[in-house]
Amino acid sequence: MQKAIMGPLCSGLVIPGLGQIINQDLKKGIIILCAVFALFVAGIIRLLQIIHSVFRSGYTDLSDPQALMARLGAEDMTMLWFLGVAFAILWIYAVADAYVGGRKMDPFENGDHTQ
Repeated sequence: MQKAIMGPLCSGLVIPGLGQIINQDLKKGIIILCAVFALFVAGIIRLLQIIHSVFRSGYTDLSDPQALMARLGAEDMTMLWFLGVAFAILWIYAVADAYVGGRKMDPFENGDHTQ
């Protein structure tokens, strides 16, 4: 039961893909880690584009947070939402897959009670 617990916890609480690596499924773990990294970088780039757009449009008064939030709210956040949903789906998949993979590897779950 150790891998069935450690894998999902690491994928859920540390970083998606780590549970697969703990379960010795390196290829899948590295693919998930790379996908998480790509989603994170794409999200940062899009967020920087939005912030740049706000300040390029002539808004520079940082003393009025209400106006700044209104201007940020007027920007198109569709791509950020898409990236967030894609990350959530990948995260849920990584946790579930780490659990299933860990259950297959645990000796007590497979009928091997010699340990």
